[in-house]
Amino acid sequence: MRNPKDVITIHDKSTYALPSYLVTDKGIQEAKFDMIVEFCKGNKEDDSVPRQEGVFTESLLEVCRKYLVENNVGDLASRETSIAITKIEEAQLWLGKRAEDRKARGVQATYQK
Repeated sequence: MRNPKDVITIHDKSTYALPSYLVTDKGIQEAKFDMIVEFCKGNKEDDSVPRQEGVFTESLLEVCRKYLVENNVGDLASRETSIAITKIEEAQLWLGKRAEDRKARGVQATYQK
């Protein structure tokens, strides 16, 4: 069985294949198909730069945060999961600050620094 961290890059900086798993009577098994994650990409000022429909990093972080919060209850609650939630929220904070800064400088949705 592959390690959950064994993410395969399909297209640099935009598309990835994640291992997928299934719980069976025999335990956790690798599913038949990988999950494909595509990130939104492109440049609003230059349509010669490839554009791709997809998700934002912030969306994936929110899915992870929600999942951990919803499952960190009762007997399943742990300090380690609470810390992981806090770290995800910290990542969300910094990405939000980055987006605000890029928007204020007029470079959001471009490949300009």
